[in-house]
Amino acid sequence: MTVGKWRRLLPYLVLITAGAITIGYVLNELPAAPSGAAPAPSPSPTPFMHSDGLSDSHDGYLIQPVTMPAKRGTAIPVAFRIIGPDGLPLRDYETIQTKQLHLYLVRDDASGYRHLHPEFADDTWSTKVDVTDGGSYRFYAEFVPRGKDTLGHPTVLGLPFLITGDTRLAPLPAPAPTATADGFTLTRLDGVTHLRAGRGELLRFQVSSAAGPPVLEPHLGAMAHLSAFEVRTLGLTHAHAAAEAPDATLAFHVEFANRGEQRLYLEFKVAGQVHRTAFTVFVT
Repeated sequence: MTVGKWRRLLPYLVLITAGAITIGYVLNELPAAPSGAAPAPSPSPTPFMHSDGLSDSHDGYLIQPVTMPAKRGTAIPVAFRIIGPDGLPLRDYETIQTKQLHLYLVRDDASGYRHLHPEFADDTWSTKVDVTDGGSYRFYAEFVPRGKDTLGHPTVLGLPFLITGDTRLAPLPAPAPTATADGFTLTRLDGVTHLRAGRGELLRFQVSSAAGPPVLEPHLGAMAHLSAFEVRTLGLTHAHAAAEAPDATLAFHVEFANRGEQRLYLEFKVAGQVHRTAFTVFVT
């Protein structure tokens, strides 16, 4: 080969040599897989910490409607089943807050809240509910399957239903430091302070009346219950008050994942009667 041809090929030979050296270096630095070893699996997505009632299934469990409201009225029958991971109706439940299953109801404007306790017969839960106005509603079934840790998050599954006809949508009340319930006044002790998304917060409410601080009684295994609905999605967060309520002050530890308004329904018990009121809280 002539000298001229070598000169024309020299740049290509340099590139080929450099590429071979680079490939050899990379192969030498990579750890060798054991002979016959299966390739490492891709990491699985991180599962949700807990359910919020926006889906009819979670963690292998499914809520299956049997009888749902189709028109407005009082004492409308409701029935449903919980299907387990084996595809069969779930029959065994842990007791949480004195009940095996709690059922909540709310409309898509975060109004019309109900806290119900269906009866269980054979493989079906059933109850009756008043639906006095039209609109889009959702049931939230909260339970813990037998054998699961009752101290962890319960499973919450949701069932939507629609009542057709004219509907009087309720505007969302603005955040306020106080609310009333059957002659009682509840005062949010931090006023209308915004909460922060993604971190634990303490909400404290003091109950008072014209006769002074009432004696609060346990209600469903807790000093009080708080059902918080994210206004944008209607995702449910349920919390229980601390075991002690000095000076009729209720304390709830809460954590909200997203920014926006939360509509809070607070239930407490005095002299054997359950009372309920509501607050709007803004999360930033």
